[in-house]
Amino acid sequence: MKDRILDTINKYKLIEKGEGVVVGVSGGPDSVCLLHVLNSLSENLKLRLFAVHINHMLRGEEADADQKYVESLCEKLGVPLYVRSFDIGGIAAREGISLEEAGREIRYREFDKISRDVGADKIAVAHNRNDQAETVLMNIMRGTGMDGLKGMDFKRGNIVRPLLEIDRKDIEEYCRIHSLNPRTDSSNLESLYTRNKIRLELIPHMSRLSGTDITESLFRMSRLIKEDSEFIEDAAIQAFCESTSAKDAGEICLDVEKLKKNPPAILKRVIRLAVREIKGNLKGIENVHVEKAVDLCINGQTGKQIHLPSGLKISKSYNVLKISKIKDLKKTPAFCEQVKIPGTTVVEHLDAVLTADILPNDGDFSFQGNVKNRSLVQFFDYNRLYDGIYIRNRKNGDVFKPYKSNGTKKLKEYFIDCKIPKEIRDEIPVIACGNEIVWIIGHKISDKFIVTENTKNILRLEYKCAK
Repeated sequence: MKDRILDTINKYKLIEKGEGVVVGVSGGPDSVCLLHVLNSLSENLKLRLFAVHINHMLRGEEADADQKYVESLCEKLGVPLYVRSFDIGGIAAREGISLEEAGREIRYREFDKISRDVGADKIAVAHNRNDQAETVLMNIMRGTGMDGLKGMDFKRGNIVRPLLEIDRKDIEEYCRIHSLNPRTDSSNLESLYTRNKIRLELIPHMSRLSGTDITESLFRMSRLIKEDSEFIEDAAIQAFCESTSAKDAGEICLDVEKLKKNPPAILKRVIRLAVREIKGNLKGIENVHVEKAVDLCINGQTGKQIHLPSGLKISKSYNVLKISKIKDLKKTPAFCEQVKIPGTTVVEHLDAVLTADILPNDGDFSFQGNVKNRSLVQFFDYNRLYDGIYIRNRKNGDVFKPYKSNGTKKLKEYFIDCKIPKEIRDEIPVIACGNEIVWIIGHKISDKFIVTENTKNILRLEYKCAK
């Protein structure tokens, strides 16, 4: 047994010489075997071991007896032990999750915390080949994809599973030979939970039908699928990098045309990669959410969006698919300030100022070419602006005749043609004369108010934003 586990450690590079290892020890055969074997290897590998026992406070005296057993075992082995107790039942009820999920979250949280406290490099948990078979079958019943069929990894981050190739019967035999007398969790012997039914009923039945050890077959299948899955994942990572057009702490923008070139298997993984990058994990994200995101990418109209669990949304705006956290956005309020000519007009809603100057037209237009940022500085025929001008955001009924265009169009149509996202249209300031748009700041000016040789006075406008 010790040699088999050492081979697994070396084969998958689970633990290096001289490392500190936190070992989760429940008191059952698997974790007791793991601690005992690692302790026997510790001198050769120069390991620093730290045992951690989590009392779930679910089985009364039985749980207390488990804790006392682990304390006694660690004392005999000379391994430092850290014990933590949690009311898993209460936590599950408050969080609205299952006992199994609550227990798992607490265990791994505490393993990680203690690992950091003691300066350990790895966290060793005692999942075996039978656990792998149960996990794969549970995932099949849920309608899993390829990642679910590969089951648990030997190594994920700093979490390692040295017993993953070992059959449960061999583990129990090891404990018997070494007189370890591990504890038995009575709840594991009852067919009350899905995993227990799989362990106690389904797996034995499948083994009888196939005439083989089905756990070995399922384990072999999971390894083959893992190889294929890793190949596809690498391709998806490359596609993700190539299609990412912008990235921020709270959002990722993907190029729709580049995304659509990928087959569905890659496209779905790219969506998951983007969600994981924003959210930190994929908890609560199911295939139905990914399918909706793919449909939005391929078939969705601009402006359409879908919402995901944990406060995420995916929106489409022309050639951009944006995955982002839902913010408590306040709609930009309507604002309208008459422009002081000459003078400076403050626009508090935008934290901006607009400076207006009147220049004589001496027939020399070369000054226009000396402006550094023409998107924020423009020149107009002042005498055509008969009603005075205002800086404001858009209104219903606004019309615009873009410079060098053939006709007039509604401002809304111009925004659509320019593919300006709907959610930011109210933030774009415009210079208006009545319902006639003179200048969409940062964009185009109107053809009706341009400076010509007949212009008597030139109005120079410069927009500056503090943001």
